[in-house]
Amino acid sequence: MDYILYENGCFDICGESIQLYGIYPAINGSKVSPVSVSVTGNTMFYQLENGSMELRFARNGEDIEVICSVCGLDAVHDIEPVSGANVKGTDRVFIQGFGMEGPSGCRTAGYEMLKSDGLVSFYNDSSALFIYAVCHRHYINRYSVWKNRNLFADDTICLSGGFNLENTVTDNLVLPSFFFTEEKTLAAGLKNCAGKIAAEMGARTSKPPVFHWCSWYYLYQNLSQKLLEEYLDGFKDAEGVNFRYIQIDAGYAPSPGDWLLPNHLFPEGLKKAAETIINAGYEPGVWIAPFIVGDQSGLCKNHPDWLLHDLEGNLVTEIRSYNEPKVWGNLDSNYYVLDTSHPEALAYLKEVFQTLKKWGFSMYKTDFMLWNMHDTSKVQRFDSSMTSVEILRNTLKTIREAIGEESYLLGCIAPFLPFIGYADGMRIAGDVGAQWAEDYGPVNMIRELAADNYFNNIYWQNDPDSVLLRDFDIFLKPHEIKSLALLQALSGGAVTTSDPVHRIGQDRKDLLRFIMPKTKACPEFPYLTEDREDVVLIHRLKKGNLLYALNPSEKPLAVIYYFEELFGEKEWHVLEYGKSTPEKNSFYITTLKPHDSVLLFLTKEPLSECPGNLWDLEE
Repeated sequence: MDYILYENGCFDICGESIQLYGIYPAINGSKVSPVSVSVTGNTMFYQLENGSMELRFARNGEDIEVICSVCGLDAVHDIEPVSGANVKGTDRVFIQGFGMEGPSGCRTAGYEMLKSDGLVSFYNDSSALFIYAVCHRHYINRYSVWKNRNLFADDTICLSGGFNLENTVTDNLVLPSFFFTEEKTLAAGLKNCAGKIAAEMGARTSKPPVFHWCSWYYLYQNLSQKLLEEYLDGFKDAEGVNFRYIQIDAGYAPSPGDWLLPNHLFPEGLKKAAETIINAGYEPGVWIAPFIVGDQSGLCKNHPDWLLHDLEGNLVTEIRSYNEPKVWGNLDSNYYVLDTSHPEALAYLKEVFQTLKKWGFSMYKTDFMLWNMHDTSKVQRFDSSMTSVEILRNTLKTIREAIGEESYLLGCIAPFLPFIGYADGMRIAGDVGAQWAEDYGPVNMIRELAADNYFNNIYWQNDPDSVLLRDFDIFLKPHEIKSLALLQALSGGAVTTSDPVHRIGQDRKDLLRFIMPKTKACPEFPYLTEDREDVVLIHRLKKGNLLYALNPSEKPLAVIYYFEELFGEKEWHVLEYGKSTPEKNSFYITTLKPHDSVLLFLTKEPLSECPGNLWDLEE
């Protein structure tokens, strides 16, 4: 890979088979119009009317590093060191979503603009070119990709990328470095970029695989102290289901913001609930949405100056709950945003988390964290010198200090990259529900699970959401429940359920034991870049391999998998999950009905029975 600097101020990045050419920096969405440009060695200097910009190029291992600095500029909302680049060699691109639900994954660039956060990759059959930043402590780093219509030439794929400063910088600034790198495959490059980002941001990956029960996906906001005691007593009969955390979800507070006050469901408060969980042999977990403030809360009534306002002075309102059903069953009609750039608001949050920690909670599901991510230039904050990213990370720092290094922090409805270094786990996909189709179906989870796989156990443990196993109060069919449970567990991230485990059938209890995490694992998606109907993932374990295939479509799907292509060796003893007799073969062929799946254990010596747990071949 190489770079070429031109006297007119543009530059090219030349990969093995993919090139970016005609690149020019931009400020506030417009290409810079310098008074003069000078190129000296590896540096390009742009003299502007009211300041200057410098791009310095350097070799950083296999990467090309671009360091952008500006001087004397005022009212800068965003800077794109890479703007208007023409992409040659491919129209295939990998995009990364800002946070939960993405959208992320492989796309073909078209006339509709694609957005990607933190990194973007262009790839073809022989190589992949990556553009990314490793530091995400201060600014949102975003890329745009689109196809440009040309009247007298072929249409071109275009790229722009940079940082959103949110009008917080009024003088000199050195932006986080941009990096360009190249790999033979998309999957290898994504892992490489994620590893460098994780190292820079101090990612937390020391926690064992999390296995917990969450109250939301069956009881929703209706868990009470009485039901908690009933469930914990019932869990005693679920032998071998060793939850670490029992997590209380939304519904325990009289109004969001008044997190420490009791309500009718928990009349003795969360302290009593935590004691109940501890006495049952588990660690207590709790859902909390730090930035949500309900209009009926004491927090709202007593401290309106702690709330975020728009530029006209109106309260920023994220939810208006004027119809049925009322959100979380609360009396609140309007839900506002806590402005944690206000030191007193931040101190209040610190006190809340310190109290929860003192009461015994050691797992925290922090939800609706995107509510903070309002562009500082477009709202009234107490401190307008901080970007939304800086405010979020300062808030996370405060939370982490309050709960201690030993506690498990889960992000939910959160921006991914600013959370690195504080989160132990991260929800990557939308809420799952009791049916396959329509709202709360698994379509988003299936897509994001594959696309976000490259940073699982590198940034944190990915959380694909709750596994639904119950054989009552559910529209999912038995084969759909099995397919999703296996997929979620094989993703190698957190495993959680909300079902009343003491009431589900024995076969569902057995499935839950089968998918319990025992080891950190991250699968490969061998067909990530291919446009296929099946979802295929594999694991290479110490004593053999796992092959899983899912048909997410609405029609039967004929599939064939050649083991030499997937694992490098032709002959294997193959035992299908749910069967008792292995067969020696070099391929597997079947027709999967809609939403059905298959899991194969591939070993050098035949297995005498199906393993009792997914990860037995790793022990």
